Parts: sequence; structure tokens; C-alpha cells
Amino acid sequence: MEFIAYTPDPKLCVVACIKEYIKRTSSIRGQEAQLQLSWMKPHSSISQDTLSRWIKIVLCNAGVDMTLFKPNSARSASTSAAACLGVNMQTIMKTAGWANTETFAKFYNKPVVDFGKFSQTCCFID
Repeated sequence: MEFIAYTPDPKLCVVACIKEYIKRTSSIRGQEAQLQLSWMKPHSSISQDTLSRWIKIVLCNAGVDMTLFKPNSARSASTSAAACLGVNMQTIMKTAGWANTETFAKFYNKPVVDFGKFSQTCCFID
């Protein structure tokens, strides 16, 4: 994967966030090469199931209707929400790496949960 830094605001920059995560986990990381680590000892790499659960919690807490989207739906959820909020289609296409709008319309443009229901749809870690 290739991430592009968002220089206008480091708090919103995925590159800055990943660098900070690596810095903060360096003392428990040891020789572990995988990015995501368990926060419980022995702080080893996490499984696909754990990552999937974490993504589901984040999407749910962001107001994404998890009856429509699954953890592997982050791309369609984020681009659908962007379109719903009026983000320019060219920006969505460039960001997602799509060549034509038909790909988005056919496979990724999904209904987005009413943002007014956000507080009713939040999920929490057990």
C-alpha cells in the first residue's frame, strides 16, 4: 500500500498516525514486523479476525450501518459517505484509484445510514 501524507493537518494524516503508532509501540514491538499488535501481552501480531472485529467497531462507531457493510467494505462505506456528503466525484475517483464512475456506481455506491441516528448505532468493545 502507498499512503500520501496530508500535510495541512497532521492530526488527520494517515502517514503521521502510522509513524506515531510505530513510535509508541516500539518498546513492545521487538522483532515483530506486522504493523498491528495486540495490546495484551505478549503483544504479538493480531489475527485477521481481530483486525476484522476492530474495523467493524470503528465503522459502527462512525455511524456506518453494519447490516449493509462488513469490515471488508471500508472502501465502499467511505466512498459512499463521501458521495452522500457532496464530495466531488473526481476527488472520490482519484482517491479510490478508479478509472471511471461506472465502477463506483455499480459496485461501491451504497446507501448511507442517517447521520442523525449515530448515537443509536454505536458499538463498543466487549
